[in-house]
Amino acid sequence: MSPDINDIFALYLKCFPDYPVSKEAFCNLLQLETAEILSDFNANKLIGFSIVRENTISLLCVDPFYRAKGVGSRLLQKSETAIAGQNFKHIILGRGKHYLLQGVPAEPTEISRFFQKRGYSAEWTSADMNLCLNHFSALALDIPPAPETVVFRFATEKDSVLLLNAVQKAEPAWKDFFISPSEPILIAFHAGEIAGFEFLSPKGGRFVKPESRTGSIGCVGVVPEERKKGIGRQLVSKGAEWLKLQGCMNIELRYVALVDWYQKIGFEVIRRQWMGEKDLSAV
Repeated sequence: MSPDINDIFALYLKCFPDYPVSKEAFCNLLQLETAEILSDFNANKLIGFSIVRENTISLLCVDPFYRAKGVGSRLLQKSETAIAGQNFKHIILGRGKHYLLQGVPAEPTEISRFFQKRGYSAEWTSADMNLCLNHFSALALDIPPAPETVVFRFATEKDSVLLLNAVQKAEPAWKDFFISPSEPILIAFHAGEIAGFEFLSPKGGRFVKPESRTGSIGCVGVVPEERKKGIGRQLVSKGAEWLKLQGCMNIELRYVALVDWYQKIGFEVIRRQWMGEKDLSAV
């Protein structure tokens, strides 16, 4: 029996009320039509599902009423069997090419403990952060200035080669995101090269209520030779000012590792994710 997309989405919202998302975004981000969906029913009612793609468990949900009754364990075992059947030796939670939650929520702790008891571990937790723009002013921030010779502007098609080169230097895993971008990219241009970059999205808030005017900043990168010159924080602060001009009231950052770095700009942690993984070769 195959679950209906409406039932899948409704169960997600029931399981993760702190991560509200629209149905459209849910489907677009997870690309369910190309994923393997494992499900569990009780009297034709969907009570749990797991979304698997390659070596990733993108999402595992169990109706709260049916938790601690073996449903989650069965779905996890089926997911691991499906991944092992594709000759993968390592499993990650979230992440990958198509994901909604990266890792699993660190709170409530029962979620991460569920995976820990079954052999998963995490070397780090990521954070979701928020910046309220009501009284934000880049000029009021106590952050280092960038060199005077750095020019901040939006990228154009003529910058595509230089931009991809900069992304390759700063964070190669992001390169696919920059090949055909659909969002504005603010760049720091210095000495004939792109020293830093970031995506800006006036409607980029993911885990927010539909009526919320929340933007997002993503894929903030500075090439290694230009780091520790104030360029990164200036990129973010100027991007925040631009998003405020677009009518945004908040900015959402997702899956942040450099929490202290962003706190100096005024961002606050609102959620954390436990970045679980499991080595199947040791099983």
